[in-house]
Amino acid sequence: MRDETGNKATITLYELLPTEQADARKRRLERRRQLSSKTLPLEQIINRETNGSEEWTWDNWVGVKVSRLSGSRLRSILQLIDESLREADIKPEQVTSTGSATLLLPEEIGVRLSLGFIGIKPLRRVDRMRDLARGVARMSLEECYYWNAKCRSPNSSGGAKALRTLLTE
Repeated sequence: MRDETGNKATITLYELLPTEQADARKRRLERRRQLSSKTLPLEQIINRETNGSEEWTWDNWVGVKVSRLSGSRLRSILQLIDESLREADIKPEQVTSTGSATLLLPEEIGVRLSLGFIGIKPLRRVDRMRDLARGVARMSLEECYYWNAKCRSPNSSGGAKALRTLLTE
C-alpha cells in the first residue's frame, strides 16, 4: 500500500492471512516476548476497487503488517520493487508514482519484497541498503522462501541479521 502525505511517501507491505492463523502467530510471538506485527481488518487495507480483490472471498482474513518504508530506505529499494512488479507483469507506476494506491501481489513477489523490506529497515548506510536490495533481487525463489521463513519465524530471531550479513558484507 502506497500512501503520500505532503512531501513524504511511504510504502507499507502487508501479508494477508486468515484471522485464525494471524492470531496463532501473534500468540507465538507474545510467548517468546517478541514484538508482534500489527493486524488490521482487511477493509482498512483493500477495497472493492483494488485490482484482483474481487476474485477472492475475504471473510475472516486480516492484514498483518510486515514493514513500512519511507525516505532513503524506500528510495534504496525502489529498484527491487520495480523489477519484482515487472516480473509479475504489473506496472510499477501503480506503486512507485505519486498518490495513494493499494496493490494485491502474488505470493512469490510478496515474499521477495518482504525480504527487502525486513532486511533494509534497520540499516542506516545507503550503500548497504542498495547492496541488500540487489542481493534479494538476485536470489532464486527457493532462496527467498528459505530466508523469508528464517526472518519471519518466531523461533529464529536472528534470521534478518543473518540475511543482512550475507548480502551486505
